[in-house]
Amino acid sequence: MQPEILQPSWPFYRVISSANLDQLGFCGMELDAYVDACQSDISSMFPTIFPGDDKFVQSPVSSDDFQVKAPCVEDLLMESFEPNFINEMVQIFGENEGNSLSQELSSEGEDAWSPSPSIKSSETSMDATPIIPQSTLALPGEDSQIENQVSLFHLLKAYGEARERGQSELADVIMRCVTEKVSPAGEALERLAFNLCQDLEKQGDYLKQESCKNFEEAFRAFYQIFPYGRFAHFAANSAILEAIPADAETIHIVDFDLGEGIQWPPMIEALAHQQKAVKLTAIKWKNEDCNWAPMIWSFDATKRRLLEDARYFGLKLKVEEMEIEDLVSEVKKANKRGGRKEWLVFNSMLGLPHMGRARSRKLVEEFLRVAKDLLANSGYCKTSSRGIITFGDGDSCENLKNCSGFGSCFEGHMVHYQALLESIESNFPVHLTEARMALECLFVSPYISSQDWFHRWMEIKEGCNLQAGNGLEGRRVSRVSLEEAREMVSEKQSSYGVSIGGQQENEMILEWKATPLVRVSTWRN
Repeated sequence: MQPEILQPSWPFYRVISSANLDQLGFCGMELDAYVDACQSDISSMFPTIFPGDDKFVQSPVSSDDFQVKAPCVEDLLMESFEPNFINEMVQIFGENEGNSLSQELSSEGEDAWSPSPSIKSSETSMDATPIIPQSTLALPGEDSQIENQVSLFHLLKAYGEARERGQSELADVIMRCVTEKVSPAGEALERLAFNLCQDLEKQGDYLKQESCKNFEEAFRAFYQIFPYGRFAHFAANSAILEAIPADAETIHIVDFDLGEGIQWPPMIEALAHQQKAVKLTAIKWKNEDCNWAPMIWSFDATKRRLLEDARYFGLKLKVEEMEIEDLVSEVKKANKRGGRKEWLVFNSMLGLPHMGRARSRKLVEEFLRVAKDLLANSGYCKTSSRGIITFGDGDSCENLKNCSGFGSCFEGHMVHYQALLESIESNFPVHLTEARMALECLFVSPYISSQDWFHRWMEIKEGCNLQAGNGLEGRRVSRVSLEEAREMVSEKQSSYGVSIGGQQENEMILEWKATPLVRVSTWRN
């Protein structure tokens, strides 16, 4: 009797061009066919998430114009919408906006970052020429919206400064003023502020509860439509595949946060073509180490799906879960036995939007410290690389190390997440506003919290260092990987961009209008 052939459980992303397919053994299904299913999932989410009662804020889209239908692939993946009118107006007003708001917040005398991430902060644009307002572009009916945006920006800035000075009562008063100006259906800054208000009001609980009823469909759509997770996984996986020694028999991948496991099916397929055995170890952390995560992802379910993929491609795969102390003990015992050609991969993904969870950066620091120690003492052949560390970071903390206080750190977080919200909005046609809000609720809101931002600031202040490369050599990003990543994010047709960073050019960065959203660095011993 022929064994049952199982189809892959996860969608694959296109990661390597046909010209390089044979070289790296990295192949996968085309994205477009799968996205069709994602489109249907988005439209089908509406009846459950938005039942038409008075519990939820109304969308600015009128009922006459609203149509529940799935957009074409071009609408979701290829089309790049122009920046909205409000951002154009903010650019026009430039540095003069502070004068019109001096009566509202008399304490705001210095320049600050712009409400639009496309405008650089005063720290990076001190020599910029002021932009003269042009009244001919101020269309009727938009004045109140502009006023709300800039006043909201100054209120949020004042809130961060109040928190920095320890004035908790003043901070609470400011945030209650902010609640009167926000909406989950407004501009990016309003949506950002709406999520910050939840620390006090919990006004997003209903939306979160309803959105979670469609979590699997929402997750699948979010991962396929937006490039954040696919970019990070591609950058890490391509670096791993390019670095594997030819004589390595077993690839031992240690994953900091396995979660849904969506990073590894393309790797399974690629290593099956190279006829390598794979051992995947998921680090087991305590539940309290994560601020919020859906209960849908259990280790057993993820393990089962990964083993199904490995069976389909004929790969020998072992999947296990253990605490980090047990991992250290096991690797050291294997080194003492000797003779094992096991190549180590330490993979860490932190704060990527599709994950919907933010673990402590101190845990990542511990993981990277253990990784460097085990690589330095690996029993693999001393004449070649013993392994690799891949670190994908979707948080904004790496940009905030030089902040003078929590106020500037707070503003840095705002710049990052406003850019993220704007990039999400650019991929959605207006008739899918409700679906966009649901996705943002599930995959962006968990990261927007003034309390969490303050906790991260304290970690930075205490010296939490996530530089994976201390004592290791940075692995330079290849030209092939760079061009493939740029093609993946449709750099020429959108406001996304991919650049190279790091002193050793070992970091690939996904940007939105020059604001970094995701960084992926790779290191080897």
